Amino acid sequence: MASTPYSNPTLPVIRDSQQLDTYMAACAAGRVDQVLEALRMEHGHWLELAGSGGDVAWQQAGKLGVPLVDVSAINRSPDLRKLFPDAAARRLQATPLADAHGYLAVAVDSGTDESMMSMLGFVTNQPIIPMVATTHARLHQADPQAEHEEDRQIASQMGLKPGQRDEQRLARDEELAARWPMIQTMRATMVAAVRQRASDVHIRPGAKGFELLFRIDGNMVHQRDIIPEVASLVVNRVKVFAEMDIAEHRRPQDGRGSFKLDDGRAIDLRVSVVPTVLGESVVIRLLDTEESLKTIDEIQLTPADRAELDDQMARSHGFFLTTGPTGCGKSTTLYAMLQELRTRPVNILTVEDPVEYTLAGIRQMEVNQTIEVTFANALRSFLRHDPDVIMVGEIRDRETARMAVESALTGHLVLSTLHTNTAATTVTRLLELGVEAYLLRAALTGIMAQRLVRLTCEHCRTEEDVAPSIRDALGVGPQEAFSTGRGCSRCHGTGVYRRCAVYELMRITPAIRDLIEPGVDADRIHKAALDGGMIPITQAAVAMARQGRISLAEAYRIRAD
Repeated sequence: MASTPYSNPTLPVIRDSQQLDTYMAACAAGRVDQVLEALRMEHGHWLELAGSGGDVAWQQAGKLGVPLVDVSAINRSPDLRKLFPDAAARRLQATPLADAHGYLAVAVDSGTDESMMSMLGFVTNQPIIPMVATTHARLHQADPQAEHEEDRQIASQMGLKPGQRDEQRLARDEELAARWPMIQTMRATMVAAVRQRASDVHIRPGAKGFELLFRIDGNMVHQRDIIPEVASLVVNRVKVFAEMDIAEHRRPQDGRGSFKLDDGRAIDLRVSVVPTVLGESVVIRLLDTEESLKTIDEIQLTPADRAELDDQMARSHGFFLTTGPTGCGKSTTLYAMLQELRTRPVNILTVEDPVEYTLAGIRQMEVNQTIEVTFANALRSFLRHDPDVIMVGEIRDRETARMAVESALTGHLVLSTLHTNTAATTVTRLLELGVEAYLLRAALTGIMAQRLVRLTCEHCRTEEDVAPSIRDALGVGPQEAFSTGRGCSRCHGTGVYRRCAVYELMRITPAIRDLIEPGVDADRIHKAALDGGMIPITQAAVAMARQGRISLAEAYRIRAD
């Protein structure tokens, strides 16, 4: 037999309802060893049965010491929902299989851990026989009719009728939104989003109802549909939670809040509600401090770029920028630098919109336009507060750009972000904002342009079929092989799992400094940076594709032309 990637060459696999009943009876009688031995299957045979991602389930079953089960082959009674509601099934990524011999057999997802296993018995209040499901069964996604029936039950509890208009129940909305079923629904959704590593939760209106989606590794992943009567209550519950005006349905609103996971971790939420012709659309940004904050080592710079960044942070003064599109990790890089800098005997001040993460030992201020606390005004105040390091959340206008440059010239290390695609175009953008060339030449020390790339899922990796046009655009030969993900339960069918940043780090050399003049072409600055040793962002992404970390299509997607 060929060697397997795990220590268990065989594991017990339950493949039909009769085998399940036999196993449950054996558990009740205390004679499981003989039954388990008869159910054992070799690893290769298992992969044929389970298909994509089978290794993940195999590894988890071996780790937990429980059998595997082919859920699709089990006849399940509808009465099981009374013992194990669909809401609990989605929250715990589990589904009941049978209630017999004094036990409840439950299939769990391959991502289930021991703490969740212990919760199963608490939810059902009876002894549990757990087993790991074949990965092609998405346990946490109940069928749409069951979900809608659950929604209708909630609507009935609330005294709502299909098609009832918001204005007819406006006086009751806040009371209804604060009641227990809505609190439970929202909390379960947020916990599920954190467990699945989602960055955002979307409640999206459509012609036939609402849709719940999570943004995971940059991809929008459908979770379930929500009937309109319940969706409006969920939206109102979000508004109450984020301290928004629950009666306002015509104007966009922004809010914030936080909640704690069972392990004590605090999750901050940034909430945006936008009215559309089909209803109010909600986006909730999840900020998990423990997961999102990175150190310099964790952002995976090359040794040369790490040395350059260390040199930038060692300066007593200068102007350093991270650049790129929205959501590319610019703030994450700056926070990593701040975490390094706060270990030194320096005074650090930040002005942000808003403060995303609170860092001990750093004085952080939020922009507040209503009382004229702007980036530029905060910078003026900071200069009287004896700073060594100043972080400005974003350069948005000429006044902020000039104040940042002048702060750097008066003996401070200034860090900030700007929305540009490449390091070279950052220079031309600052000139376009009205920063005088002679000031920029004296202050600017470095620019890091970056993108987030989606890493190929290790559990469903396969050879990539690359279009000739992509190879030509990236300068890749026809014989070079690359990898992509097929999609499996581990990666929610997307083929990618987690993200990391890819960079180009441009040091402002004398050659580049001489080019900083009004009207300079960004291509000339880019060429001077290449001559100085900078690796462009597209080339860095292609190198990651050659290492098998990302697909070549992903490198093409984030290319900087």
